[in-house]
Amino acid sequence: MTALPLPIAALAAASYVVPALVAPFFRRLMLHPRRHVSAPPALTLRAADQRLDLGEGLVAWRWGEGPTVLLAHGFEGSTAQFGAVIDALVERGYAAVALDMPAHGASGGDEASPGTFARAVDQALSQLGSVHAVVGHSLGAAASLYAVAQRGGVGRIALISSPSALERVLRGFAGAVRLSRRGADAFVASVERRVGQPAADFDVKRIAPLLSLPILLIHDQNDRQVPVAEAARAAHALPGAELMVTRGLGHNRLLADPAVVTAIVDFVAGSGDDGKGLDLVAVRDLAAEHRVVEFHLEAM
Repeated sequence: MTALPLPIAALAAASYVVPALVAPFFRRLMLHPRRHVSAPPALTLRAADQRLDLGEGLVAWRWGEGPTVLLAHGFEGSTAQFGAVIDALVERGYAAVALDMPAHGASGGDEASPGTFARAVDQALSQLGSVHAVVGHSLGAAASLYAVAQRGGVGRIALISSPSALERVLRGFAGAVRLSRRGADAFVASVERRVGQPAADFDVKRIAPLLSLPILLIHDQNDRQVPVAEAARAAHALPGAELMVTRGLGHNRLLADPAVVTAIVDFVAGSGDDGKGLDLVAVRDLAAEHRVVEFHLEAM
């Protein structure tokens, strides 16, 4: 078991005695990204064609011309992670618009939560007008699904390495820093108060009835940050979605994998009313290359 830094270990121990007093510290630790962190994959990102100031300090970047595809990165992520996806979209005749999420990149703010991310996606959809598709990664995917469900007007959405229930993410964090059970409860409550809504609002099972668009789920079997079971739960809640599970790419590196990039762009290019997402022949081809594994699950 990895040793925690002494101050964090001491506060975690205090959660057994005064959980409500230490919960705000762990909430701040959870919601304040480190701007100097650069998550993999480390891709070359060519200069954007245009900077878009979307209001309230939110910044996005546009490459190419054509139907708009909005890209939303995750916590401590960046637009550079989408470099391969952006190049492929532009080559296929799309305008790729990548958001710097709140408290990341050129966007303002110092706090990144499911609420701030979802509001950023909603604001971008409002400002951009017609959006053909949304591609989100990690927390950016969960926030995008919530925003699209509330607003509508998007043709299709691809969710990469996405959690299906944010309360599980919060409790996973609480477990990682070794909070007591009461400490974990106080931590989740503190985050919910700060965000202004229950974590359950972002649960895919609760969002699913609001959705009627093609959905692609891509997740890696070896994702240590967001377990692949999250994609399985989402697939069961979204029976019309297509689930693709890769092997050996982890949480971030799948964004640079050529086969995954092709799957994303092929899905974006699909007709808006087929409801089937990624073509099954493409999945079989990928499986033959050992990049996609079969994933059979009982109902969850």
